[in-house]
Amino acid sequence: MRTSLELSIIFGFPRYATSQKNVQHPAAAEYTNASHVCYEKSSIVKNSAWDLSQYNALSFWDFCSLQFHEAIVSAKHPFHIATVSTIASNGDPRSRSVVLRHFDSNTHEIAFHTDIRSPKLKDLRNCRTACLHWYDPALRVQIRLIASATAHHQDSRAEQAWHASRTTSRACYGTPSPPGTTMTQFPAAPTIPDLDDHSGYAHFVVVVCHFEELDVLALHASGHQRVLLSLKHDKVSWSIIAP
Repeated sequence: MRTSLELSIIFGFPRYATSQKNVQHPAAAEYTNASHVCYEKSSIVKNSAWDLSQYNALSFWDFCSLQFHEAIVSAKHPFHIATVSTIASNGDPRSRSVVLRHFDSNTHEIAFHTDIRSPKLKDLRNCRTACLHWYDPALRVQIRLIASATAHHQDSRAEQAWHASRTTSRACYGTPSPPGTTMTQFPAAPTIPDLDDHSGYAHFVVVVCHFEELDVLALHASGHQRVLLSLKHDKVSWSIIAP
């Protein structure tokens, strides 16, 4: 058991590994102190979930599209991070979190970036089908979609996305060890490259996920609402399904 003094030292004086002298890596900027917050259980739960009964199929698709567009530009949006699930060659499911980088409501595409050395790329070579999942605990809304994924590596789409990305994001692709490599200790934060340093581009991949349906669930104390939104035809349609 650690003493209160030891804990105060641990939590009060954080240190971050960075390869730049006297420069803190931006990814650690928000985490300058560790803290523990206790929440009291409330008997009153405010339900602010989406009310799907206020939409038709087309207006709801427009609303969902707006949410995805906002999620691309705002790291604070609850859908900025998606869980992507793939199937490995041995049949095992694998899930991980990715940052949304692009959304196109006309082509029904969502894209994220990854490292070509990543196990998820091996999974997608084995099976291009992926499942994307979002859940907002504040709104109590879940979105799922099944997509066909296409990897863009060193082509025009990858090049455009690379030049549009920040140097702090590019730093992740210049690391010597592939994602998932077993290591003897936690690695230091990667060096942030100069704007004209494109050494990490060789590992940079844009994964474009094309989808035709959205499965949306909104939790309500008065009755859950779930719909399957179909984009397969020119006219957007939906089906109300059991939660």
